[in-house]
Amino acid sequence: MLQRTKEEQERYLYWHRKRGQQVTPRRLLRESDELLYWLEECVERDMKIVPGWLLPRLVALLSRADGRLPVEMGRERRPLAVMEFLFRAQELLMEDSVHGRRPARVIPLFHRSPAAQDPTPIDGAAAAPRA
Repeated sequence: MLQRTKEEQERYLYWHRKRGQQVTPRRLLRESDELLYWLEECVERDMKIVPGWLLPRLVALLSRADGRLPVEMGRERRPLAVMEFLFRAQELLMEDSVHGRRPARVIPLFHRSPAAQDPTPIDGAAAAPRA
């Protein structure tokens, strides 16, 4: 019994971790917010170009939002210009996060018999014969 409980916990942790590692538009939006913070810091400090450690993260996010964005950005490294590309990526990610969600699958609690397909009114008005 303990072995079965341990296996169930391991299976739960596996799927829990897997769900946490999925790349979703909402997670990408959080990443873009953090990148935007760093770009704003670059502007605040009057930096002429975006630091090298920030570029791989930016390009990865831009390519996940739209594959053409990194190509359009090219060799542009000025913080204000890069922020414009990040805003465009955020716009695309916001659309994906809204349109990517769909209603959950409804799991029936009780098995319906073929005779119970038609719902019956609760108030009893339909049960009374009409004159």
